[in-house]
Amino acid sequence: MDAWSVIRFLHIAAVAFFVGGQLVLAVAVAPALRRHAGDQAMRAVARRFGIGSGVALALLVATGAAMAGRFDAWGDSVLHAKLALLALVLVLLVLHVVTPYARALSLAVLAASVVIVYLGVELAHGR
Repeated sequence: MDAWSVIRFLHIAAVAFFVGGQLVLAVAVAPALRRHAGDQAMRAVARRFGIGSGVALALLVATGAAMAGRFDAWGDSVLHAKLALLALVLVLLVLHVVTPYARALSLAVLAASVVIVYLGVELAHGR
């Protein structure tokens, strides 16, 4: 196993945590907590997931930049689209932190994140 395999693994693990976590929260955790628990439980889950998401996003940026350099992808239009959506996700996350009960922001982050994963697959497929 070489260093680039580890970097790719870390990138994919961070994507799985960030996007998979959003899916689990949207489909199972948030509806169950809304129905059976109070706002305090939801805030605790959101806070913990937020911390993990911050770490995952930092890891995604670091490993993604390393791979873009390694595979000379900085000029690739798919990477540009992926980076533009990442910027959108970051803006939406800041807005979501400021207005945590805006469900539309959560869903917009999730939708943009899923498209980023698709673009990542397209980017990797061209390599």
